[in-house]
Amino acid sequence: MQEAAAPGRRVSRGLTFKQAVTTLVVVFLLGVLAAAVEIYADWRSMRDEVRTHMQQTLAMVEGSAVDAAFNLNPDGANQIARGLAEYEFIQRVELHDNFGDRLALYDRPRALNENGMAGRLFDDLSHWEVELIRQDIIGRAEPVGELRVRLDPEVIAAGFVHRTAVNAGVNLIKALAISLLVVAIFHFLITRPLLRLNTAIAGVDPAHPGDWSRPGMPGHQGDELGQIVGSLDRLLGAFQKGLNQRDQAEGELKALTEELEQRVQDRTRKLQDAMDELAAEKEETEAAYGRLNEAHRELERANRLVVESIRYARRIQTAMLPDKSALGDAVQEIHVCWEPLHLVGGDYFWLERFGRQSLIVVVDCTGHGVPGAFITLVVASALDRILHERDLRSPAEILTALDEMVRARLRQDGEEPESDDGLDASICLWDEADRSVTFSGAGLPLIYVEDGEAHEIKGNRAGLGYHSLVPRKPFVDHRVPVKPGMSFYQLTDGIPDHMGGEPRRLLGRRRVRRLIARNAHLPMAEQIQRLEAELERYRGPEPRRDDMTLVGFRPL
Repeated sequence: MQEAAAPGRRVSRGLTFKQAVTTLVVVFLLGVLAAAVEIYADWRSMRDEVRTHMQQTLAMVEGSAVDAAFNLNPDGANQIARGLAEYEFIQRVELHDNFGDRLALYDRPRALNENGMAGRLFDDLSHWEVELIRQDIIGRAEPVGELRVRLDPEVIAAGFVHRTAVNAGVNLIKALAISLLVVAIFHFLITRPLLRLNTAIAGVDPAHPGDWSRPGMPGHQGDELGQIVGSLDRLLGAFQKGLNQRDQAEGELKALTEELEQRVQDRTRKLQDAMDELAAEKEETEAAYGRLNEAHRELERANRLVVESIRYARRIQTAMLPDKSALGDAVQEIHVCWEPLHLVGGDYFWLERFGRQSLIVVVDCTGHGVPGAFITLVVASALDRILHERDLRSPAEILTALDEMVRARLRQDGEEPESDDGLDASICLWDEADRSVTFSGAGLPLIYVEDGEAHEIKGNRAGLGYHSLVPRKPFVDHRVPVKPGMSFYQLTDGIPDHMGGEPRRLLGRRRVRRLIARNAHLPMAEQIQRLEAELERYRGPEPRRDDMTLVGFRPL
């Protein structure tokens, strides 16, 4: 009797009972979670249904409401209100005209047992307002009134609660049925075989584990329970062998521990040596960084001296440039764009007035930066002698004399000179008496605009001052009669040689002529500003490659 009662007392601690309780708890929790998710989904669905229904209903009656409000028709307005009131969840309907007067009102009495939860769930959907807009005969939108609709959240909530209760009941029945089925399946498939296995394990003799009574597992020979029994059989069979090998394993473990300790000591010693070497390398690195910082400081000082020298050179070069208003009233307009690539450059210009004649010279010397700036000093000195000692005025003669003087000044007129530098130049002589511009060029053109069309006079294909490029043909004067409104432009290669566009290519003189002709009607200063903006836009992220100079003037 005691043996029969013992299992009964242990029912609450049995695996079947725990499985049943666990299954019920898990199914209950999952059911609660699923119910919460389903309630939330039903709530969202109910809100979407109400919103969609109201949007469709209001869209359906909007036209009639517009007509009633526009015609100030209370009968039509009341008919619309009664029609909307057919929906039981609509509590109140108001239709106002655009003067604020109410044309119709329907107000259904609210339920006495108002539920605050319903208000929190659906109150944001209870107010609907539609501005009534009518298109007049010319298509202009004109407000004629407003339709206001209030929904009863209690009615909406009642439908939601009914739907939720039905779904919850069905889910509860399904959960209970699934729980009972799962408990029964677990008991017959797992619990009973495990109890037999537990009884067999309890009977194992610790002194002779290999002699245990292996339980039969009908129907489980190929599954995990059968594998557990087989593994346990092999484990118990090997356990005795393991006991005999334990002492041997302990000895091997002791030897291995001693070996590992020795290895750790060796590794620690090597690590300490490596750390000492690393500390020495760190000291060397810090010393190298100190030397590098000192070198950087020396480089900064040297760079500062170079920059200051170049800035001083720029002041000198700028001082040697003529005043941009040197021609005075000899021309109607003149504007100069002089932009070296660096602080100083190889571009140079000369403006000077001789009575009723004015001379405009634009020069592009070899290279840019400091070397080019030095050559501009040679050119400026040579021009001063040509114009004031030799009194030359013909552009062609000035170019010829400039070629000879620069070649001589740079000592490039011998057999084996140390350098081969020179320049390109364009010279214009404006004669107020006969209203003409005389041009001659060496490598640089003259562009002029007449009646909105740009023309180009190319200079000789020759440079000035070079040892290897002595001009083969004499320079020629080109005379251009000047009419009022004509404008003239002298420029260096830094302008047409802008790189940019897609695909990347040089701007070219043809595009420069088009840009000049497009803006020729504007004041000269604005023309130059627009041309500079166009050059920057065309260049994009591409850096400038050369100095650039442009002199534009309008004689009459």
